Amino acid sequence: MLSTFKNIVLVFTIGLSLSDDILCQELDLSVVVVGPTSASSTDKSVFPLMEKAIKELANNQKWTTDHFDPNERIKCKMQLSVRSDNGNGNFKCDLLIDASRPVFGSAYETSLFVVNEKDIPISFEGYKPLENNKETYTDNLSALITFYAYYILAMDYDSFSLEGGDTYINILQNMLASLPGNAKGFDESWSSSSNKKNSRFFLLENLTNIRMKPFRRANYEYHRICLDNIAKSPESARSQMISSLEAIAATDVTYPNSFLLQSFLSAKRIEIIEIFKGGTMDEKNKVINTMSTVDPSNTTAYNSIKS
Repeated sequence: MLSTFKNIVLVFTIGLSLSDDILCQELDLSVVVVGPTSASSTDKSVFPLMEKAIKELANNQKWTTDHFDPNERIKCKMQLSVRSDNGNGNFKCDLLIDASRPVFGSAYETSLFVVNEKDIPISFEGYKPLENNKETYTDNLSALITFYAYYILAMDYDSFSLEGGDTYINILQNMLASLPGNAKGFDESWSSSSNKKNSRFFLLENLTNIRMKPFRRANYEYHRICLDNIAKSPESARSQMISSLEAIAATDVTYPNSFLLQSFLSAKRIEIIEIFKGGTMDEKNKVINTMSTVDPSNTTAYNSIKS
């Protein structure tokens, strides 16, 4: 009887341990893989398998040593659009990815960044699982998901504390430094010699470049000091947000047209417009002037703040 009781306790304890492991995953990634629109001989069943493999790596992997409750998991969305099928499981893809976090005191979630990458080569074998490539490169799709998992963490932690994402930025730097030459030759987005400025290499380079240090501070202030207090004190939050936006815009002078700034604008454009529709006329004019300078192609959209 005692032996039976011990077995029950052991099973219960193991069950709790497994539950803890499940509960502490950091990412809650939804994935859509879109097959090529042109006629292709590709077996279309490969794309659901690709979705499943990406989700399993992102959502089942333990990326940090921190504990995350289910409601704390970072929500992120990924769309991988297969532009061409090059045969033998080789594809050329475009990637759209964004991550969000909740805003304190509200039911609102704010997008941390939006990244749009083009012409990414991947190889995918339908039933082979993807792997964390933090230390060892196995294939480009695994490396791609690994990179963005740590990038999401870096940007999330940066939004809660000043330069709080340093741990994950260091992981990314080490990962890129250890990538073999054949990986960089296969996908130029890993390489400093790439002609693509909207690449993983330059996204990380922007984040660590001394010229973009003011961006990281202003990005933190935008989220933690301004957005997280906007429900409690909208006037004060808007006033401080203008200063943060001016500091972010100033980085376009010291480091023009950075990928990091573009990803911020893609995520925040509509949010900024909606926030300042409730501002004073002076606030509206300041924001329109600042954002139109750094994001001129969307001047008309910013002018809608006055409507």
